[in-house]
Amino acid sequence: MILPITATHFPLARQPRPRAHGRGACRRIAGFFAYLVPGDPPHRVTIPPLEPLLNRLAILHATPELSVNRFDHPPHEAHDDPEWEIAERWAIAFVRSGTFTVTLDGVRHDLVQGSVFITSPGLAFTCSHQQQCPDDVCLSMGFDAHAVADVEHAWARAGWAARVAPTPRLAYVQRRIARAADGGETFEMERWALAALGALDADAQDPGARTARAHEHARTHARGPYAVRRADLDAIVEACDAIDADPTRRCSVAERARDLGLTSMQLTHQFRRFLGVSPHQYVVRARLVTASALLDDGHSVSDSCWRSGFENLSHFCRQFQRTFGTRASAWPAIPLRERRRKVQALLTRHT
Repeated sequence: MILPITATHFPLARQPRPRAHGRGACRRIAGFFAYLVPGDPPHRVTIPPLEPLLNRLAILHATPELSVNRFDHPPHEAHDDPEWEIAERWAIAFVRSGTFTVTLDGVRHDLVQGSVFITSPGLAFTCSHQQQCPDDVCLSMGFDAHAVADVEHAWARAGWAARVAPTPRLAYVQRRIARAADGGETFEMERWALAALGALDADAQDPGARTARAHEHARTHARGPYAVRRADLDAIVEACDAIDADPTRRCSVAERARDLGLTSMQLTHQFRRFLGVSPHQYVVRARLVTASALLDDGHSVSDSCWRSGFENLSHFCRQFQRTFGTRASAWPAIPLRERRRKVQALLTRHT
């Protein structure tokens, strides 16, 4: 698996096949060649590709601040792992299928389905595969410096780059962005890419998540409070889908829990584990997003209030202003780009 790496291309009149050169050995890396000099830091000089890429990259969504990419390998083709790779962007990659090994600072991390790999510019690492024809698939979210400005400190505090088991917050984001990618939903891909940053920030401030990270390879962690059971993740996704589909529905936490075969306490606990909010807070957020869309479409403040599921106009107006920083009546006058940014910020919040 190859993440974006730094490379400098030099135009050549012809394309000779590289051979061993001086002190350096030549290795094929993702369709181009790099001269690696033993004893020196990872250094590369490249020439145009002679053969098709062995690692396929599909750009699923891209803006000036972020991109969502899919990495895989052409089926039934042999793969030659590079000596080194150097990350050129801030990125969070989720392993959707397959296995491979990442080596960082001499430490090997065996990544499997669900694992997370985080990079920052300049990070040197190696990826290796046991199979000659790898079948791993990764979904990678790349960010520029502006996008991570508010969470760069959390990125550093996270203290890890490769994690075999994701935290509950990252596991939930992984499930959501995979669904958005499969459906080609660009707004949702952008939403959950930004939510991944929020999850990383929340985990960096969570003492429990930091403790779980410290015991990444301990068997006890697999049964600890930050382990993610598929049944728990399925339940929280189903609950959120039901709320998103109809945020106006009058339904108590007990009723929602009963639909999932859980108690009210269990459902509330799972919401806080995976999302950092209570079920009630999630419902309020969903209604506020619905109300903002109604205001965008030209509905009045009172009509947006009732249609989105709020029962008290004064409460709605206070909640709207507290959340978005502006009165509901002034919402349509805000530039569309700014309105979208405010909605994205609400949707990606983890507290």
